[in-house]
Amino acid sequence: MKPAGPARARKLFDREAPFGYALVLPAIVYLTLFIAYPFFMSMYMSFTGAQAGDRDWKFIGTTNYSKIDSYEVVANDFVVATLPTREEATRLVEAKGEGKFVTAAAGATFRGSFEVGGRSIPFLDMAGESDLSFIGDTVLQDFEWRVEPAGGKFRVVAHTRETPITLGRFTERAAADALLHDLLVPAATDVKTNGTGVLQDPNFLLALKNTVKYTVGTEIIKLLIGVPCALLLNRRFGGRRILRGLVVIPWVIPIALSAQGWLWILDSTYSVINWCLVHWGILSPGDIINFRGDKNWAMFSLIVVNVWRGFPFTTIIILAGLSAIPDEILERARLDGANAFQRFLHIISPMVRPILMVALLFSVIFSFTDFNTIWIITKGGPYDQTQVLSTYAYQVGINAGYMGKGAAISLFMFPIMAVIVFLMLRFLRKEV
Repeated sequence: MKPAGPARARKLFDREAPFGYALVLPAIVYLTLFIAYPFFMSMYMSFTGAQAGDRDWKFIGTTNYSKIDSYEVVANDFVVATLPTREEATRLVEAKGEGKFVTAAAGATFRGSFEVGGRSIPFLDMAGESDLSFIGDTVLQDFEWRVEPAGGKFRVVAHTRETPITLGRFTERAAADALLHDLLVPAATDVKTNGTGVLQDPNFLLALKNTVKYTVGTEIIKLLIGVPCALLLNRRFGGRRILRGLVVIPWVIPIALSAQGWLWILDSTYSVINWCLVHWGILSPGDIINFRGDKNWAMFSLIVVNVWRGFPFTTIIILAGLSAIPDEILERARLDGANAFQRFLHIISPMVRPILMVALLFSVIFSFTDFNTIWIITKGGPYDQTQVLSTYAYQVGINAGYMGKGAAISLFMFPIMAVIVFLMLRFLRKEV
């Protein structure tokens, strides 16, 4: 006789596998609804021209990722001449004001030359005479000519501190490369791509650079602060439990609240830091620090806020690893004559390294994908100098309404994070 329904159910859950699947099922549903679906939806959107208010999402392929419309050849630091003595090079620079740029037909193109100080210096071959004259006159009149030593000789270099001069724009890369061959003097040249794709967006490249800078900077400082704090909190002293609780406060405070406090601390007018520096006589009222308006101070301020909020996590994780080290091992090493540094280097560090890598892994993920701190404090400013991938994706996809391009920007974080996680897990597996 077969068991009844309730008895059959009890017998089923007495087996480990079905019971384990039942426990995992809520996690699978959560991952599917809140992680898998948004991820695959973002992938689909990144291949469409989705915009806010547009009900028809047309498939456009990889245009959001890369679409090159033209190639722009730019140049700077033209080596006008290389001369044997500094005196000759200096005379050439001094004669620049009386020099002129001339053009002459050279087959199917025109050749431009500098006539300076009794010398005729070929400069560039180009099909358009007017464009050639404009470029030559600009280099002659607006560029700074200076003398630089070069292996026993001296070069006369035409340099501009502003944007490098554009030699030409082309729809084909071959035409841009051909212009580089028609440049008759050595120079610092570059072929820039202009287009509407993410890879052609200079702000995207800046956001990617800032993301790496922000992540690396915060993680290094977190380790430099977290490890000593964990070692200190692992020692026995009065009030240790209270101090352990206080250390966690920055981590448990919601970032929406703590960032508002940091907004006041970093305010250009009412900053408590500037107030202290002025009243202590370190700064004058006219020289206060613009923490959020200066690009260097803005990025530094964001790193400080991230470190303040994140180092307790690193400290507590490392402290958990230190607490697992038996006191007998450290006491035996002490009796054998090992000093504090030797005990840390040869005993504590190898035993804590696996859990330190776990803490570093999670901390890197938190910093690399951080949105709230940056958006609340600087919103990517000033002039996109603190823009990171997460905030730039939000700005393009939500604020500007280009959801397809915003999805493409956000998806660039996935392969980068996948590589970082893979390498760190591989290292962790070797440690374990």
